[in-house]
Amino acid sequence: MTINKLVLTISLLFFISCSKSDDQIDELKGKELWESLNINDYNMTQRISCFCFPFEFTQPKDIQVENNLIVSIDGKNPTETIGYNSFMTIDKLFDFIESKLDEEPEFHEIEYNKEYGYPESLYFDMSKMIADEEIGYLITNFKIIN
Repeated sequence: MTINKLVLTISLLFFISCSKSDDQIDELKGKELWESLNINDYNMTQRISCFCFPFEFTQPKDIQVENNLIVSIDGKNPTETIGYNSFMTIDKLFDFIESKLDEEPEFHEIEYNKEYGYPESLYFDMSKMIADEEIGYLITNFKIIN
């Protein structure tokens, strides 16, 4: 095999292994899509995944957002919910993702919604040597409020 063919083969293998499938979008595209839609009022179910106590904290919560502020969690005033300040709007989740990525986690995985661009799931393990510092969020049942 000539050197040119070898370089071409290695380049193609690298490109194929690094490319994302067509159904995935990255953070920049997700955030741009989300911001372009100017969605300020919506409902979603948000679940935090962590080694947190009490157990109630990690249960899925129905969250209502108006004017980019959480106005209710499970139909109650947000401050009536244990750990209410850990639940986030979509805009705050994007800020959270950026801050975690700036900290250079040892492992992270993020999936963005193809239609609206918001993060559907995210998981960060900042250090594989530290137990119980992992954090994740799962967003389901997203609906825009008219």
